[in-house]
Amino acid sequence: MLKDLVPLIQKITEGESLSAAEAERAFTTVEAEDEACYHYFTLLASLHTKGETSDELLGFCHTNQHFVPPFDVGRDADSVIDLSGTGGDQIKTPNISSAAAFVVASRGITVIKQAFFAVTGLTGSADLMQNFGVDPLMISREGKERLKAILDATGMLIYHANSMANPEIRKGYFSFWLKKVPEIGLSFRTAYHLAANAYSPIPMRKRVYGVFHDRYLKPLAELFQKMGYRKGLVFHGVGGLDEVSNIGPTKIVEFSTNGIKEYSISPSDAGLGTSHVDQIRGVNRETNILDFLRIIYGKEKGPKRDLVLMNAAAAFYAMDQATNWRAGVNIAAGLIDDGKVSKTFEKYVKFSGDLHKLETLKRTALA
Repeated sequence: MLKDLVPLIQKITEGESLSAAEAERAFTTVEAEDEACYHYFTLLASLHTKGETSDELLGFCHTNQHFVPPFDVGRDADSVIDLSGTGGDQIKTPNISSAAAFVVASRGITVIKQAFFAVTGLTGSADLMQNFGVDPLMISREGKERLKAILDATGMLIYHANSMANPEIRKGYFSFWLKKVPEIGLSFRTAYHLAANAYSPIPMRKRVYGVFHDRYLKPLAELFQKMGYRKGLVFHGVGGLDEVSNIGPTKIVEFSTNGIKEYSISPSDAGLGTSHVDQIRGVNRETNILDFLRIIYGKEKGPKRDLVLMNAAAAFYAMDQATNWRAGVNIAAGLIDDGKVSKTFEKYVKFSGDLHKLETLKRTALA
């Protein structure tokens, strides 16, 4: 019951951390029962003020697993990757991880990317894809067979795992995220930004994950280890990027079954020049959509493309297809320039969206 959460919330407000089991109980209760969202907002705000631990985030992910259990799509978990991260970057770049996802998928890697609407940024992955007639939330509500059909036909999937939950059972979640936040405009970074995409009901063992603040690098790397991931990178770019940066250094925590190591890389490590922040900053939603198309169709040759190349390179490294950043960037650039990325994107839109909408925007972007 909701009243049973009061001692846990009080514990957090006094600076103490919850165990994974306590966090799971707290999140499961509010997501099932708190339609008014008072306990929801208090829990999230107090946790984020204290600073979420890997155990608290693990409890959060276990809650997601409770409402959206794992399911098999017929893929080897070692061959699957997700490029989604926390969102919430301070520079408001175009949809870099979405573009990088199509780059990675064009090499034959199974990309299962979670998507949602922008909460603190200009354009979320779901906002982007809706312009091409692809609705990741609606597709997810259609069920597992629909998701598997898209994956089988295209080799990749863009979806929203939490939309697969039964709204009659997960009443608090659907009242909070889909109704209450837009209604009252009280949007701030929370455990949802940090870990909503960390749990995947579709099994995978490798990840890359961008983070909006470097203080969460190690907790998130530890979280992925506790969830059974075998290898991956958690990174934060200079200036508040939740991506690998091409405007300066990127802090990286690499995790594997052997442990954790921390280091930094610079654009020069990938064979690229250092760009200026204004060269990668998004202007508005419309411009972000056009930038996305210019990148994947090979028209953009500057800093925004470089940013996509570096983030695709991170995935190639995590998937053991590139031994270093320069090699990963070269693979990504070749896939774009050969037209493989645009063909992968068009195939995806053809099967799950609206090619007419794509052609209309494409004419504007490539003019």
